[in-house]
Amino acid sequence: MSLRRLILLTYLTTATLALFAQNTSKVFQKANTQFETLGYAKAIELYETALKKPKGASEEEIVKAKLNLALSYKSVKDYANAERVYRDVLSANPILKGDDIKAYRHFAQVLSSNGKYPEANKYWQKFNELQEQDKRGIEFIKLNSNREALERNAGSYKIEYVGINSSSADFSPVYYKKGLVFVSGRSANSGIRRVFNWDASSFLDLFYLEDLKAIGNESSGASAIGSSSQAPIQKTAPASKKLGNDYYTPPTSNDTKTVGRKGNEYITGSKDLDYEENPTIPTEKFSKNLNSKYHEGPCAFFHDGSKIIFTRNSQIGGGGIFGQKKNATINRLKLYTAEFEDNDWRKIKEIPFNSNDYSCGHPTLTIDDKIMYFVSDMPGGYGGTDIWMTHYNNGEWTKPQNLGGTVNTRGNEMFPFIDERGNLYFSSDFHPGLGDLDIFFIPMNTATGMPSGKVRNLGAPLNSNKDDFGIITDSERRTGFLSSNRKRGGTDDDIYKFTRLGTLYGCREVVVNIYDNETKKPFDRIRFEYEIKGNTSSRESAITSSLGTIKLCLEADNDFSFIVKQNGFQAETVSFSNKDASDYESSKLDIYLKKEIVLVDKNKKSKPAETKTQTESDILVARRNGNPVSTIFRGIVTAGKDSTPIAGVKIKFINQCTGTVQEMITGSDGSYEFKRELNCDYILESVKENFGKSSELVPKVEEKRSIINIFRKKALAPSVGSLFDTKLYKVGDVVKLDNIYYDSDSYKIRKDAARELEKLVRTMQKNPNMIIEIRSHTDTRGNALDNLNLSQRRANEVVDFLVDKGVARARMRGVGKGESEPVNSCGDGVQCTEAEHQRNRRTEFKILSIERK
Repeated sequence: MSLRRLILLTYLTTATLALFAQNTSKVFQKANTQFETLGYAKAIELYETALKKPKGASEEEIVKAKLNLALSYKSVKDYANAERVYRDVLSANPILKGDDIKAYRHFAQVLSSNGKYPEANKYWQKFNELQEQDKRGIEFIKLNSNREALERNAGSYKIEYVGINSSSADFSPVYYKKGLVFVSGRSANSGIRRVFNWDASSFLDLFYLEDLKAIGNESSGASAIGSSSQAPIQKTAPASKKLGNDYYTPPTSNDTKTVGRKGNEYITGSKDLDYEENPTIPTEKFSKNLNSKYHEGPCAFFHDGSKIIFTRNSQIGGGGIFGQKKNATINRLKLYTAEFEDNDWRKIKEIPFNSNDYSCGHPTLTIDDKIMYFVSDMPGGYGGTDIWMTHYNNGEWTKPQNLGGTVNTRGNEMFPFIDERGNLYFSSDFHPGLGDLDIFFIPMNTATGMPSGKVRNLGAPLNSNKDDFGIITDSERRTGFLSSNRKRGGTDDDIYKFTRLGTLYGCREVVVNIYDNETKKPFDRIRFEYEIKGNTSSRESAITSSLGTIKLCLEADNDFSFIVKQNGFQAETVSFSNKDASDYESSKLDIYLKKEIVLVDKNKKSKPAETKTQTESDILVARRNGNPVSTIFRGIVTAGKDSTPIAGVKIKFINQCTGTVQEMITGSDGSYEFKRELNCDYILESVKENFGKSSELVPKVEEKRSIINIFRKKALAPSVGSLFDTKLYKVGDVVKLDNIYYDSDSYKIRKDAARELEKLVRTMQKNPNMIIEIRSHTDTRGNALDNLNLSQRRANEVVDFLVDKGVARARMRGVGKGESEPVNSCGDGVQCTEAEHQRNRRTEFKILSIERK
């Protein structure tokens, strides 16, 4: 053992014995004093020593000491020890009150940082149960149950460790001229030992990398500050390796022990055990005038390079930490400005709203230098540190304004950065994230400087379960730099370069459900299409499950169109946007299809039939409800695209056997109800002023009521409108095409018939291996041979129609039946109404073969 280590061991042993000789309560008091003044490194040493033999301490004192010790470890980013102590004290189920309840929240955050998300949810739940004010835990529970939501876009970015890093903390880079200015705790051969009281790490100075070419910068993505041109694009390979394929990736239990940087021996990852990391790319101190013997932190430059705003703790004392109490001995962080004159920074002065009662730091400026965002724990905030803004008018800073509850939380928001389009990036430990500090993004109103959108987590790999902060990038996030302690945790902050390789936003989940609007039942395996609105080239198709649902992950921050077409139903196009959707909760989109049972009176005299147009509000739709074999016939009359029930409609229900007419006027719910004879056909008419007349046939129910016939009646009923279902029909079945009627002595397809034939087109498309026979019939009036020829021409006309719609002619055969198969008693010499004769002028199709896959 070396003499240096022997002396150190002797000193520690003597100090420990001396501590145990005292009353333990007094040691706790000293530890509490260090804890309250944010001297966490010293507090850890005192608590650990006293808790080994807590002689004379009460149970209450021991619990409080352990909670403070655990929070001290959390504050210095030693999550392994923080978990150990929290688990020890909370497993005994102590009764926590007041501020101590936050221990459950802190432990949940520690567990998340250690990747133990399910267990973290248990403590978030306990925290939620014990207090009413802070419900952010609900959001963390949702995210922890779906971590993949923030990880699915990880392949879109390449993360690289850069060679300017050292064994000390290196973070918060900003562009300056053609290089980077960043914060570092390296000693730079200084003979003065300078440490923070918080975690015993070195005090910070500003360092400068003169040229980004040295780290293979391919594109800075932002205007170079203090320079007239952007940093040039470099095609040279970077000097570092991709994160995840090198020793910079956080270790696992299978790895050898990773030692960290210098610091307190109780803090994991901070003790120097023969480890040093020296920069491979040389940098230098930024300015002799700016770098003092105390702390200089994150800075921002006016875009012409003439002025700098920087963070400093200007007085002797502790580490200048945010959140310090007024009576503490550590001084506050403050913002200063300086001007570049005579090759250095001069005229250093405080910004007026600094105070000895709170801290201000971490500045960033908008592209026009008119708004500064910064971090402060000044009164009027939401808790912890908040992000504030101030305007720069005529050389003066306005009164700071808090960015509000959209950005700020009860936790800590810090390290803001504003890009050239006015998008704000910041880090938070209380917005739901992957662990500890995560980087978030929100659009801003460039006129007011206030938030104008929703806070978004950038997700992996820009975020990790460690601290991620201090980002700079361009408005498209093509490339940039960020700070993180993901390498070894603790206070070992390093700077990483990132390059976007894929999509900017990733995707967000939506659950699509498609229902029958009348029955509210889901469709079984229905196909639909969707696309980014206005971009038909992005169109894709999908099929729902047997439960009528499907989960999609759609490109984030976009508007979409969903197109659903189903036989017998009105085509639906539904708009959907995920711009305000959650990143980790699935959105829900319900689509309801309305049945296609619209009959418009084409004989209305206001316009010739061939040129008449009908607006959606002029269309009456008579929808049916109930059992098709019931003696009660009921339904609802609706109008317009949204199928709103309509009152004041005269409904006629005409018995085709007896000529008896039942009438009623619909009420506010648009409903109607009639009695019917099952063995008779009926005509249902709907009439209202300024609306087109709706008329449809309600066929009789066959006496033979086999199961297959009942299903066929449902399928063929005008209220359903579908033509064919391979589950219900077999080869040899003859299916009547509803409403395919012809004018007397004509074979040309009427426009109302063409609409019905579109259903047959969809049926043929849905069943590409089905072969059918088109059968056409005439009424019994006139010469039988002429009628046979006419029916053949009608059948051929239907075949030609389907061919024009893309159906192969080889799949169809047209057959004219003439007047040989009337559907009623209207034979030769029988007096019948025009409606009865029209029923015989019909078209059917017979299924010749079906080849199911």
